[in-house]
Amino acid sequence: MLAEGDKVPATLTVLDDEGRKTKLRDLADPYLVLYFYPKDDTPGCTSEAKQFGEAFKKFEKKGATIAGVSRDTVASHQKFKERYGIPYRLLADTESKVCDAFGVIVEKNMYGKKSLGIARSTFVIDAKGTIVKVWPKVSVEGHAAEVLASLS
Repeated sequence: MLAEGDKVPATLTVLDDEGRKTKLRDLADPYLVLYFYPKDDTPGCTSEAKQFGEAFKKFEKKGATIAGVSRDTVASHQKFKERYGIPYRLLADTESKVCDAFGVIVEKNMYGKKSLGIARSTFVIDAKGTIVKVWPKVSVEGHAAEVLASLS
């Protein structure tokens, strides 16, 4: 997993929820709050998305852009955003390029069945593409407020 002080690859590009190619570094002006979540429309992911949405204006006032990343499709993201009124971009990392670059794919064990999935994690990236803060194992409740409090 990428750590504080690491650089985000300059050419890392992914489709956003409107199907537009988006370069991650272009979103960090002056900060990008990039959070990784396992799946659209699941209880924990919905709660996390709503918390970031409720604090959206406060993040904007601190100069932070929010973007959520999962391996869901653009169409799935569009439905998820519409259903819950999510005011920020969701990035469709269907090929797992962003997830792999950030090192957030981990082995999960659910009811004895092992699989690879996204570890819920958050990164704050500055305008130079440097990771300034990392939450490697996110607990959903209160996480958006914790991230907001970390921004200067």
